[in-house]
Amino acid sequence: MTSRRLIAVHLLNDWSGSPLVFRQALEALSQTGYVVTLFTATPSGKGFLTDIDGVTTEALRYTWHPVKVITLINYLLVQARLFCRLLFFLQSTDVVYINTLLPFGAALAGWVRGCRVVYHVHEVSIKPWLLKVWLRGVANQTAQQVLYVSAYTARQTALARPESKLIYNALPDAFRQRASQISTPNTVFPFTALMLCSNKAYKGVNEFVAAARQLPHMRFLLVLNTTATDVEAFIKATTPPANCIVFPAQTDTIPFYQQAHVVLNLSHANAWVETFGLTILEGMACGCPVMVPPVGGVRELIDDGVEGFVVNALHPQELVDALQQVSADMTLYMRMAQAARQRAGFFSGHSFRQQINAAFSADNTLTTTASG
Repeated sequence: MTSRRLIAVHLLNDWSGSPLVFRQALEALSQTGYVVTLFTATPSGKGFLTDIDGVTTEALRYTWHPVKVITLINYLLVQARLFCRLLFFLQSTDVVYINTLLPFGAALAGWVRGCRVVYHVHEVSIKPWLLKVWLRGVANQTAQQVLYVSAYTARQTALARPESKLIYNALPDAFRQRASQISTPNTVFPFTALMLCSNKAYKGVNEFVAAARQLPHMRFLLVLNTTATDVEAFIKATTPPANCIVFPAQTDTIPFYQQAHVVLNLSHANAWVETFGLTILEGMACGCPVMVPPVGGVRELIDDGVEGFVVNALHPQELVDALQQVSADMTLYMRMAQAARQRAGFFSGHSFRQQINAAFSADNTLTTTASG
């Protein structure tokens, strides 16, 4: 492929799943002839999109604020600035690659300049409702192609005009290599439940702490994608029991998976539907049975009772019962651990890179790939 400019845009660079997947995609594309420039905001100083080989970064000014109105104002301002910057930066031969539906300013600028616009859609739980309608409308108008991380995401987003392609997320090769070295089954006790998530109530953090109170003979590790200061505030507000340890965001999560027997995702099905669930896939690659919500893309990763259990965090006794069952039956635990690791093998980095490169190939004719 001859060199061609690819202008990548991700709103908030942190340690969450969507920038991790975006990094993998940019690494693959930068090695196949694209000259990549990334526009992103990194208020915490670092994130998964920091220091990518072969990628030039242009900083955006954007910060999240606990007051929703202020966050919305900041969000609209960064979209206006992004639109104006890209309007003069873009060339008609550029490809504009947008991660999540949120950076609509980039999509509008790419559309005005006649660029090819590609979205990588991870999320469906966007509020307020009017914003979601606006973002879907912009994507429908501006995009030539949309990449979805799960069949659920494709169904829920339901963009009519762009061509669509389903590309499941994958784990970085370095992570998979380290995960393969973790012995299964984990024979170090006490039985340990691990959850890595954002510091949001709808992620099930309160249910996780409540389960720890009911199961004092187990250990519960909670890794929140936030600062140490916010973790202190969370501990003060929730007063977790002694068997529940809370940690801030981690750059290296392997040691946590190494201690875990089971990995949880307790997102509330009525408030935040997971579109994929990267931490669940990480746990499976490390040989951990998992527990996932009954809806969403994360549900596509497992068969109930095989690699783990489907549990509804809004029914707390389901979670407690499932934890008691898998911790008390080592034969069941070992069988699930083996099945989880085997299932994770289907989500390889090699396959992900092949699909990403095919989607962005210069000879790509954008024939439709139905995604459910």
